[in-house]
Amino acid sequence: MLVDVGTRDETMENSGSLLALKNTYLKTLKHTNETINYGMIQMSGGDFTMDYDQERTYFKAHCIEYDVTDMFQMMVDCALEPRSVIAANVARSKNEKTHALHKHLSKYDPSADNQDMLLTTAYGYKTLGMPRLGLHNNISNIDARMMQQFMMDNITPKKVLIVASGIKSHREYVDLVRERLGELHGVPEHRYQREKAEYIGGEYRTWTESPQTNISLVFESCPWKHNDVHAFYLMQTLIGSATAFSSGGPGKGMYCRAITNLMQPYNFVDSASAINSHFTDSGLFGMNIEGPGSHSAELLQVLLQELHRLREPIPDQELARAKNILKMNVLMALERQDERLEEIARNFMTFGDLTFAQYCEKIDAVTSN
Repeated sequence: MLVDVGTRDETMENSGSLLALKNTYLKTLKHTNETINYGMIQMSGGDFTMDYDQERTYFKAHCIEYDVTDMFQMMVDCALEPRSVIAANVARSKNEKTHALHKHLSKYDPSADNQDMLLTTAYGYKTLGMPRLGLHNNISNIDARMMQQFMMDNITPKKVLIVASGIKSHREYVDLVRERLGELHGVPEHRYQREKAEYIGGEYRTWTESPQTNISLVFESCPWKHNDVHAFYLMQTLIGSATAFSSGGPGKGMYCRAITNLMQPYNFVDSASAINSHFTDSGLFGMNIEGPGSHSAELLQVLLQELHRLREPIPDQELARAKNILKMNVLMALERQDERLEEIARNFMTFGDLTFAQYCEKIDAVTSN
């Protein structure tokens, strides 16, 4: 069950709502309760998880065929049932502990907040710049009213996409979905329009006790449906990702520029990688580089040089290799049934339809120019 809502739909007033929902996603009251839900998952020999990102929320379950009806009812309740006062109190407590744990672990990983700070610097504290865990100073505002209002405004039937695999009778499953969701059509669909992300750019520096310097240089790129998306993914593959512990191999070692142009020629580069993110109405592309703080200026200089090389002609052999590696990486990511199903859902919600063959054609159409 894919829902078209993410942290970009949160505001300063309801920040942390999605984390609160994740921390209480099994706490239902209408047909079942948390204990029964746990038992259902165990007895079905299956699994049920919830996660979210900047733009999507995903409920994922699998079970034996016999329990499909009960499992789907549980999924509908967990995704769409308004949270109670007790659940909201639990969410507030769990959100506080989630932030405390993240703060503790960040002491051992100075780069733990890089992704959040990158998006916040690019877009500000709104839309795509809202922190994934929510604002810490808003935890005290989490209550049943706030969570219920967020769900009514954002998690509504018209924003839900339901997909399934391993179902023997498609018609029977469609009837099941209509039966379980039919009573929810009365939920008021608010006249809500997602605020457009506005790239503002900027600079953010943070000081840590680590002797390492980590630099990210990123520019606005393009949204998902733009024709240049495939060129950006190929540039990401060309640069690749490498650390001092890289073991080589396609896309990881000798065939990526992070190794051949950065780590091998410069002994002060400990790691390098491309940054590439696309969203509904914006995107980011750039590079990240890490090395000793004593070489900060040199790190920035070689990073700029490598980005500039993308403006130069790319040899046919290198471009062909990058295309093959990119297609191979996509295929490897679709090896498992649940991952293929999630990919189908996300592609359908974003593009309407997009097959692997169509994706390959778009990759092959990218030229050096």
